[in-house]
Order: sequence, then structure tokens, then C-alpha cells
Amino acid sequence: MANDEKLTDLLVQLKSHLDPQEFERVVVFGSSAIALHGVPLGRDIDDLDVFVSPDTFSLLAKRLPVSEKNASEGGTIQTIKIGKIEILQSFPGVEFEPVFAAALPTASSHGFRVGSLDALTAWKTVQGREKDRKDLEAIERYKAGPS
Repeated sequence: MANDEKLTDLLVQLKSHLDPQEFERVVVFGSSAIALHGVPLGRDIDDLDVFVSPDTFSLLAKRLPVSEKNASEGGTIQTIKIGKIEILQSFPGVEFEPVFAAALPTASSHGFRVGSLDALTAWKTVQGREKDRKDLEAIERYKAGPS
């Protein structure tokens, strides 16, 4: 299945788990968001990271199972997993409200707000993993336009 189809399936699945109030306070983040901006990453995207406010996370946690995972910066964080969808209330290097304010839907995001490339760059820079460095290079190439 192509990336576009996988992302569409994940977005439709996510939408089915949200009420309208929650839908309005969700930002697609992570590599999926980069792909939704049209940045060619050169790899398959098979999951969906979702950034929500603490209030929205609390609403979702009333009806969806919450688990903990190790945070990249140490310690643990709470997460809500729905198959290949992961809902988080924090990402290192960025805060929800500024990310939300700058996030806009893209042509293929099914109405979901998508994190801006600037916010995604800030997060990827802090993460510092090999795949993050490659994603940062892809964003830079995309911003530079055709050579």
C-alpha cells in the first residue's frame, strides 16, 4: 500500500475515534505530518503521531486506554495507542499551543490540522536520531525547491 493510502486509512481511523470537540484540538505531527506537507522522505510511513493538549488527552483517556512508554529525553510519558496511531500530549522541543496556532490542514489531511514544517524541524532537531537527521535534510531540500 502506498504512503498516501496508508496515511488516509490512519486519518480516517483516527477521525472515527474523535468527537467534533476533540477533532478541533488535534494536530497531526511526526513523520506523517512531514509527508502530508508533500516532503518526500524516501521511506514508508506506516504510523501516525498525534499531538493534543492536556485537556484533550484527558477527554480521550476517559474512553481510550492509556499506557506509558519511555520518553526519548528520559523518564516515561503517557500515550494513547489505537493500532498504528499514537496520541501524545508532549513532544520534545515544542509546546502544544504554539504548534496548534501554526498548524493548518493540508490537501490530503482530511481536515486535520498538520504541524508546520518549522515546528516539525524544531522537534526533529531535538530528537537527533539518524532518521530525524535524514528527515531534516529532506525538509531542507523541499524548502530549497527544485535544483
